[in-house]
Amino acid sequence: MAWSNFMVTLVGVAAVAYLMKSDVRTGAATFRRNIKHIRGWLEEQSAATAKATKEEVKQVTEKAKQVSEREKPSD
Repeated sequence: MAWSNFMVTLVGVAAVAYLMKSDVRTGAATFRRNIKHIRGWLEEQSAATAKATKEEVKQVTEKAKQVSEREKPSD
């Protein structure tokens, strides 16, 4: 009887391990896919921010030039 209980327990543990293995693989694949999406979103946002920053710097520079030209003393 003890031998059959041991075998049933062993089979149960092996079945759980087998099921968990496929679950972990599926979870890892989903995680990798999500990370790719998040990385893409971050790169898009970074590019958009860099573009906006360049445009703002350009606008501020142009404003500064206009102000400095207006404030030049005329001879």
